[in-house]
Amino acid sequence: MFARKSKFSQTDQVSLYVEMWKQSVEVQKHFNEIEWRIRGLALTVATFALGAAGWTARDGATVGPFSLGALVVVLGLLLWYAFYFVDRAWYHPLLKAAVKHGEALEQEIMRSLPVAGMTQAITAGSPYEPSRVVAILSGKRTGPMHSEDKLVWFYKVGAAALVVAAIALQSATSFAFASTGPEELVVRVEHDTSQRSHGAPAGSAARAR
Repeated sequence: MFARKSKFSQTDQVSLYVEMWKQSVEVQKHFNEIEWRIRGLALTVATFALGAAGWTARDGATVGPFSLGALVVVLGLLLWYAFYFVDRAWYHPLLKAAVKHGEALEQEIMRSLPVAGMTQAITAGSPYEPSRVVAILSGKRTGPMHSEDKLVWFYKVGAAALVVAAIALQSATSFAFASTGPEELVVRVEHDTSQRSHGAPAGSAARAR
């Protein structure tokens, strides 16, 4: 990959390759840290969406026939996908390119230092043999999971959790509409909210009667 003829001695070439390799490792660390920060922010957004949805769902708040909590979770799901796109389509290819360049540098260094090869060793040790359940759910039916497969699996699990939460919240609202009717449900929610604002627990007026 690199030019063989050079005015530098072999020792000088190895030293230069080592310095280039060090820079390559720093670039790899940089992109890897960015990716984990993105995933951390994605988890924060998902946690906030679930918490906000739970808070709005306790009063049965709705927007038309839709649960407000479910809509909050759907918004969180859209943001989750945005983080996934930035992670997989933006920074992960850059990380893979940096790793590939580091491996090429190591190939040159190994001509003089055969034991060099940390980047290649990490790449070789990265694949993961998934269990049957993970293989089926991830769509990776054959072969080990590589870094990109693991990335996709991470976001699939998070998206599935948000989808389940949205369906559960909407199902509860739909059941409430079906059993009480939208007008009665709205009146009950407003009544409970009014009592809570005055410091009286919901249902105390009914018990007083």
